[in-house]
Amino acid sequence: MQSETKASTVGIVTRKRAIWLIAIVVIYFVLINLPTPNGLSLVGQKALALMLIVVITWVTGIIPIGIASLLFVFLQSVIGIADVGTAVGNFANPTLLFVLSSFFLAIALDVSGLNNRISLKLTVLSGGSPKKALFYLMAATAVLSMVISDVPACAAFYSIGLALLRKNNCKVGSSNLGKAMMIGIPVASLIGGAATPAGSSLNVLALSLMKSTANIDITFLQWAAIGIPIVIIALPLTWKIMTFVFPPELERLIGIEDIQKDYQALGHISAKEIKFIVIFALLLITWFTESIHKIPLPASATFGAVLFFLPGIDLLSWENTKHRIGWDIILLIGAASSLGTAFWKSGAATWMANGALSWTQGVSLVVVVLVVVIFTTLIHLLLPVNPAIISIMVPALVGYAATIGMGSPLALVIPMAQAVHSAFLLPLDSVPLITYASGYYTMVDFFKSGWIISILWCIVITAVIMVIAPAIGLF
Repeated sequence: MQSETKASTVGIVTRKRAIWLIAIVVIYFVLINLPTPNGLSLVGQKALALMLIVVITWVTGIIPIGIASLLFVFLQSVIGIADVGTAVGNFANPTLLFVLSSFFLAIALDVSGLNNRISLKLTVLSGGSPKKALFYLMAATAVLSMVISDVPACAAFYSIGLALLRKNNCKVGSSNLGKAMMIGIPVASLIGGAATPAGSSLNVLALSLMKSTANIDITFLQWAAIGIPIVIIALPLTWKIMTFVFPPELERLIGIEDIQKDYQALGHISAKEIKFIVIFALLLITWFTESIHKIPLPASATFGAVLFFLPGIDLLSWENTKHRIGWDIILLIGAASSLGTAFWKSGAATWMANGALSWTQGVSLVVVVLVVVIFTTLIHLLLPVNPAIISIMVPALVGYAATIGMGSPLALVIPMAQAVHSAFLLPLDSVPLITYASGYYTMVDFFKSGWIISILWCIVITAVIMVIAPAIGLF
């Protein structure tokens, strides 16, 4: 009986995927055979149709993301929007090296054991206060997420938070502390990821597309000068929102004594932890001094990753690392870069942006920035695939900035690149999905705090960018 039920379920899923596949093919051919709109070339029309079916494919998952990403890179030459060499060249860009290096950095942190030491220490520092414990876990997650990808940063503190909740018998689905902690940790990871280019592959993808479409470089320090203040302002306010929406039902946590014992059992800092700290410190120095030595971020990140494998350091080996790398994410980022560049060169991005944003001409810059931030925040509800958002929005905003004679597209691209982290409305992004599996909160719970955090995020991003960006010469 069970085998029959399983076979029936598989059959239904297969039919749905087949229907979606047929629908996508039909949608594409319908779109490219419609009359070409004014101001859009036939190549641009094909690029726009391709981008639409790319988004549908990624969201529905009818083809595995990694395989679909490779398919769409080569499909560009088949439909005539880019030759094979150009499409592959835009795929195999430095962004891929940074994403790969980010995985090595996150794995090395885990192997060294330093993440466990930090998380235990911060929990002990809370002194048993649920609100303090929540703040320390959120703050630590955000700080870690500034320099490694959001997913491993969230995962590093998820296990500590989950252990605390279970130790205190916080009931799944009804505990306010459980809701606040399991929502707060991924939200903090998303917020922290906006702080520096190293905080997320999305940031590096945005920088890469800025270079390929507008030939503009932004240094690590320039990005951090905007991103870090945003995090410093937004994080404590977000913590306040979490404790207001979900006031903890406990006055004091139990189990802190056990965590204290676990922390003491770690003993003195280990050789592995020291090795990681030294290499990581060198990386940070290199990143923040990029404008002096001119070594690009992907290159320095790759050099740093190699150090973990060197004899005498041996924090990582290929055998214990290769299976922990998100190859599908790497392929997705590469495809997004290739498709975004083709979308820009075809003229489709400029055409789309002019149609959507033409009404903002003549209004103040602060209004335009706020509109971009709000739109980027809301689009997560329709398109929960952040690389796709980046690959569409960066070329579109660069094109629109050129059309209206804006001195630099950075005034539009930087706010968008910050706002793209704001997957706060529903747990559809890969980061909140880590804790959503715990069952402590529902999608409705996530939205209860998420809509307030989203409003806060839009205001903070707009305010910080309008104050700091002109001061450091980005506008």
